[in-house]
Amino acid sequence: MNLPSNDLNIQNYEVDLEFNGDNAYSYVQDQLDIGFRIPGTQERIDCINYFISKFEEIDINFTYVLHNFTIHLTECQNVLFKLNEHKSNIVILGTHYDSRAQATKDPVLANRDNPVPGANDGASGSAVLIELAKVLYNQRGNLSNQIWFLFFDAEDQGEDNDYGIDGWDWCEGSQEFVSEIDNFYDLAIESFDCMILLDMVGGINLKFINEQYSTSSLLDELFVIGRELGYISQFPLNSESASIIDDHRSFLNIGIPSADLIINFWNNPGWSYHHTIEDDITHISNSSLDITGKTIEQFIYNNYFNDPNNKYHGNYPWNKDINTLDTEILITIIIIIAFVGVIIVFFILNRSTTEKRIIPEE
Repeated sequence: MNLPSNDLNIQNYEVDLEFNGDNAYSYVQDQLDIGFRIPGTQERIDCINYFISKFEEIDINFTYVLHNFTIHLTECQNVLFKLNEHKSNIVILGTHYDSRAQATKDPVLANRDNPVPGANDGASGSAVLIELAKVLYNQRGNLSNQIWFLFFDAEDQGEDNDYGIDGWDWCEGSQEFVSEIDNFYDLAIESFDCMILLDMVGGINLKFINEQYSTSSLLDELFVIGRELGYISQFPLNSESASIIDDHRSFLNIGIPSADLIINFWNNPGWSYHHTIEDDITHISNSSLDITGKTIEQFIYNNYFNDPNNKYHGNYPWNKDINTLDTEILITIIIIIAFVGVIIVFFILNRSTTEKRIIPEE
């Protein structure tokens, strides 16, 4: 990361964390039981109704807003739940819930027209938001901020690996939401502190990357909080770097500090099921869900828990952004430099040998 933990000098606020990874695991299974949550399908509608029912279990009057939009003649829907609406500063916790219509990276060619279960890629982030809503609701009176739990449709239907869904782009739901964001808050009295996106956060062998579009001061803080909780391998100090097109970018584009908690999903032997039919419950980990949820819960308490003994000081207002080179680009540069170096050394040695073979005239 750009700022190792000793530079941030972060000490987590001491509070009992209540996030339960077993509960989140059951919410992943519930979404898979609904079926494939593809835009425009009945299963997509059923999934939205499932989210509403889970939030109403927390509070029958939990405020929610449905955001309807149409992409390529397909009816889509985001859903936003609001906690502590009377607070003026907003933290957005986001995820996408749609599952991919085609398993375009499946190693078996015959499977590539089949839908993806989307256990990790969609359902895991949604499950974490549901459980976070439950535990943060219980602490709502101690929190100084408003929290949005925001579920995006139409994130995962773009083209990859020379296969794709005609006309669809990535992250269309978040783009639509941000284009109309003024309809969802009062600009005169409310403002956004940050946005945190959860994408593929429940798979086995969890290891987050240093996502380069993210606001580095926000992402660094999340990493340090996770490491302070003991999650060293999941939030590695020298994490892999890459730039990911994801739902947080729309919020970055309007000036909201944003971070994407995401794994290496393109070249990862520890979790190799991205956009395949094997993105199912067998490759989901209760522990990964628990680690993700507890890290976000701790982040909220660190920055927003009303307690005179809370001396936490992180990177708020997260306005510093220092990017590093993507790991794969850096490796390529190193290889090129090494190759050029070998050529130069070979040229020098060859020239020296040639000069030794020339007999000077007397």
